[in-house]
Amino acid sequence: MLTGLRRGELASITVGQMHLDAPQPYVEILAKHEKGGWGAKLPLRRDLVDELMTWLDEKLATLRDEAKEKEAPLPLRLSLEEPLFSVPRNMVKSFDLDLAAANIPKEDERGRTVDLHALRHTFGTHLSKNGVPPRTAQAAMRHSSLDLTMNVYTDPELLDVAGAMNALPDLTVGGRQEPTDGAQAAT
Repeated sequence: MLTGLRRGELASITVGQMHLDAPQPYVEILAKHEKGGWGAKLPLRRDLVDELMTWLDEKLATLRDEAKEKEAPLPLRLSLEEPLFSVPRNMVKSFDLDLAAANIPKEDERGRTVDLHALRHTFGTHLSKNGVPPRTAQAAMRHSSLDLTMNVYTDPELLDVAGAMNALPDLTVGGRQEPTDGAQAAT
């Protein structure tokens, strides 16, 4: 939900594609694994970077434990070709089990189904809700069309339309004043 990655993109990422020590940390998606075929360098939030660093430390510790059990040489570091995550082909089943464990209904009150792809919709909607310019959201989602980003991957019912209306400037004559002595309010 913090990257907008597709399942196949997530499954393709190796340790060597993670650039967590860069001034602006990012993950590199190779063109051959990115849906549009362009490739991408996706900036990562600091909190996600911290989680990923912990994950990589745990992954290395697990590999070292396995090597100890086999009396094999201990790895000093993770291979750059090591997959970042083990993403099962049928991730839907795992996702559905996670939903059940978290007591999250598969269908919401509006009849929408929660599935893996819903995470990309959530990502797109959060970008819009937080004032990210549409063209920037399009780039973050790696869409070829702004229409796709704004009309398919953004839920208008979750946007703060009332807040947008309240952000409009005060255009009343003399500012917001209550009419006095029978005077008409400006409209």
